[in-house]
Amino acid sequence: MNDDAFWFLIGVIVFVAVYGLPSIIAFHRRHPNRWVILAVNGLFGGTLVGWVVALVWALHAVHRPDTPGASQGGESGLNLLVNDTQRVAIVAAPYLEGGGLTRSAFSPADAVRELERLADLRTAGHIDEIEHRMLKASILRKM
Repeated sequence: MNDDAFWFLIGVIVFVAVYGLPSIIAFHRRHPNRWVILAVNGLFGGTLVGWVVALVWALHAVHRPDTPGASQGGESGLNLLVNDTQRVAIVAAPYLEGGGLTRSAFSPADAVRELERLADLRTAGHIDEIEHRMLKASILRKM
């Protein structure tokens, strides 16, 4: 084997190692998205942007639940975005003795926050003046 072939082989090995670095890191860390990272790295790694995206994704910290066998990627199990599902309980609103729903009273700070949010919605054009006045009155009644 001549000297040029040796250096060419070393260059190819270094290129493949650098090109595949995101996939190597993902598999070494047992990242839940390692197969998707491999696909992104393989398909789009030739572009610098695709390689950087795959590398950042491989290095990104992933929450792994302590419970064995628990899903790490949402209800689909695909682990595409590693979205941890958050269990939510739907609870019926408590009723008054007269049959109406109870209203939780706003603290002054909560009321100010809600009024500012309403003002922002009105300024942005998401609600009109009539809706703004109606919602503002309901907030003030809850205080």
